[in-house]
Amino acid sequence: MKKRFILGFIFLLTLPSIIYAHTLLLNVFDNEDNTITVEGVFNTGQLANGAQIRLESLLSGKVLYKKRLPDESELTIAIPNEAYQIVLDGGPGHQIIQNGPAPKNGFIKEVKTDKKVELSQPRQGNKQWGTALIVTIALAFALLFLTIFISFKNTNKLMLELQKDFK
Repeated sequence: MKKRFILGFIFLLTLPSIIYAHTLLLNVFDNEDNTITVEGVFNTGQLANGAQIRLESLLSGKVLYKKRLPDESELTIAIPNEAYQIVLDGGPGHQIIQNGPAPKNGFIKEVKTDKKVELSQPRQGNKQWGTALIVTIALAFALLFLTIFISFKNTNKLMLELQKDFK
């Protein structure tokens, strides 16, 4: 019985770390030959293969390049001649947007500030509580009630022992 209790307790303590969310990271390297290497990884070290890479024009909002990351989670792409942004879309709650570096000779077309262009915006996660937070709070309450239960049980044992000593 004690072994089951200890194993269950250890499992409950490690559960929040198992289901804890990870963060998507975008690494962009200028290869100095008018190409960039784009890499998508999670902060846990897991590769973001299958995530979508898009290069979007900052002038017109058009998609200049669109492809999914291969198994090695890295792509080499020619730098466009106009200002652009790099969008790494790894699914709901995992989207990163970053301005891309200019080619060696600079952009042919520069961004005009008076023109409003529709670009990708980072996805806003739903404002609900995450699973890890809910599990952690539930675990905290379970441990609190367990502590109160054990304390109550031990207090009753002590009271019985004291009553026996005084009789």
